[in-house]
Amino acid sequence: MNPEALITCCGLYGGTCARWCEYRPFRETASILAEWLDSQGYQYWFDDFVEDGNYGNFRKTLDCFALESSWLVCHKCCQGGDGYLQCEIRRCCRQRNLRLCFECEDFPCGKVEGNAELLSRADEYFLLGRKAWLKKQVEKARRGFELHTKKYYTVRAVEKTSKEKPDND
Repeated sequence: MNPEALITCCGLYGGTCARWCEYRPFRETASILAEWLDSQGYQYWFDDFVEDGNYGNFRKTLDCFALESSWLVCHKCCQGGDGYLQCEIRRCCRQRNLRLCFECEDFPCGKVEGNAELLSRADEYFLLGRKAWLKKQVEKARRGFELHTKKYYTVRAVEKTSKEKPDND
């Protein structure tokens, strides 16, 4: 998808959201965790040792998290109609025919004045300019940044190849 389409009305970059369809670490983590838990036999004892435990439901949840086709995964981002539909900023932008609240002649208004994070994003956006700001966001997404936790994630499970030397254990 065009990076421009991933700019949310409130100035976030949807490409760094764990729910975005191209953001892989979240779904990869769920898949790897499910595989690892099954390989360790959790399905055989989990329900007996975890109060109100239900491993089957837990695994269904992990499977749901791992699927790109899950309802949890956004394919259109904020501008395309996914995300939080009740967002006041989004509604305002649509009413004013704006893609970004920072572009509004009334910015900052009462809807955003108390939102320090949004105001900080606006400052960075104006300081860098749209093109450089967007380039920075795309790079952060490429490196695994997740906007809600403000952390970078990389997930790996590497299968041993037949060419590797056998373990001496």
